[in-house]
Formats: sequence, structure tokens, C-alpha cells
Amino acid sequence: RHDHLERLAQPLTPSIRHVVVLRAGRPQAERDRLAEIPSDEERVVIATGKHVGEGFDDPRLDTLFLTLPVSWRGTVAQYAGRLHRLYAGKREVQIYDYADLNAPMLARMFDR
Repeated sequence: RHDHLERLAQPLTPSIRHVVVLRAGRPQAERDRLAEIPSDEERVVIATGKHVGEGFDDPRLDTLFLTLPVSWRGTVAQYAGRLHRLYAGKREVQIYDYADLNAPMLARMFDR
């Protein structure tokens, strides 16, 4: 999963000033870095569900990309709730859910 996070972050880094990867080993340092980003500057947060679950709060976020299957719908509802927190200037929330049907294991998970 660590490699997956880095592979997602790498192409974004040249064009987006603040790309924050939340991963095991340094979650508090990265959360502190995220909190220090000025509110008028764009940011991208790349994380596993574990690191944006309970206790995570950044009302500036407005978009979520689900790149792996989520087995319990309540998890997605929880993530959506985090995005719907009010923040000045936030007008729209978007959630993109990807299903890689060419990968047999992911296709089976999608069918469930």
C-alpha cells in the first residue's frame, strides 16, 4: 500500500504544490503539515482509509477518489460525511469510485 500511495502522488507533485501522503510511520507529522497549508492554497491528500477515518478532520477537502474496493457501505458514508463539512467557498463535493474490472480479484469484490 505504501508503494501504491507513492505511485499516486508522484505524477501530481510537479503540478500541485501541496501533495500530502498520509501513511503509517509519520501520520502526525503529515497531519501537522496538512494543517499548516494556507486555506487559499490547493492541496491533495493521498491516504489509506485507516488514516482518514476516525479522528481525521479537514473541512477544506471536497473531492474523494476511491481507488480500491470498500466492502462496507457505511465506510463510504463516513468518508462522504467528512467531505460535506461546511467550509467557506466550498460549493460542491464529488466522489469518484473506480472499479478495475480487468483485475479478477477487484472484479469479484465489485460484484459483491
